[in-house]
Amino acid sequence: MAVSLDRAKSHLRVFHDDEDADIQAYLDAAEAYVLKYCNRDAVPAGATSVFEASTLLVLGDLYENRESQADIALYENRSAHRLVDPYRLLRV
Repeated sequence: MAVSLDRAKSHLRVFHDDEDADIQAYLDAAEAYVLKYCNRDAVPAGATSVFEASTLLVLGDLYENRESQADIALYENRSAHRLVDPYRLLRV
């Protein structure tokens, strides 16, 4: 999948390089989360844009709430899940 750091920063509206390492870490975690949620090792053919959109939504949550985890109730991003739910492999 590999959303670029520049694309991630654009999505977050970050225009400086001071947080590049942190944003890259959140981006890597978001990509891993989306693939794990779908029980997949790679993005299915033809679904790249859907997985990228879901990854960016998760990234936004991680970035926006990076210091607020204990202060407010947070929930999984339903939009991120709804985007990739059709590609999710369910295991019994």
